[in-house]
Amino acid sequence: MYKQFRCVDGCSDCCIYRQYFPSIEYGKTGVLLLPHEKSKIEESARRNNLEIKIMPRVGIGRNSLGNGPEEILIYQIMGRDATGDNCPFLDTYSDLRAPNGGYRCIIYEERPLACRAYPVTENTNNQDPVLDSRCQFCTANLDKPKKGSLIRELAALKTIKRQVRIDRNTPVWRYATHVGEERDSAKFFPEGWLLQDI
Repeated sequence: MYKQFRCVDGCSDCCIYRQYFPSIEYGKTGVLLLPHEKSKIEESARRNNLEIKIMPRVGIGRNSLGNGPEEILIYQIMGRDATGDNCPFLDTYSDLRAPNGGYRCIIYEERPLACRAYPVTENTNNQDPVLDSRCQFCTANLDKPKKGSLIRELAALKTIKRQVRIDRNTPVWRYATHVGEERDSAKFFPEGWLLQDI
């Protein structure tokens, strides 16, 4: 029997903890943000009197100097903590809570597509979705959700994939954030663009 995905009671982990990706040297990533979402998120921050930091994440092509991309495909909302954790839109200060009892997202109805896709991280035709192994629901349930129970999440992921297409012959750049735990900082690349081998 497959179970419908729902946040575990009291969990806000996906909004709190960020990961190193693609490896520790790049620093922690923020929440994936498509270019058309960037101005909406900036406006949401202004409306809520929040300071946010948005960095580039992935770009393609080469700029005229050859030291960065011609076009930015993906941005990222960085966490508000020096370690890169805690989404700036997560209300950890008030007593208000989300329906599952976790911390409340103050922009839940206008949250980015990446948040809407969670916990789905990948999906290809005719295969069950790949789910975030760090998600408490996914690790606690042996019967993983199937495609039919993740319709909204899969639709969000499909929209992201449709908008982030990369030609194999185009140079791909990844932005190193230089953000993370202090104990790891000696391993970080300097902040900035790095050309990827594809």
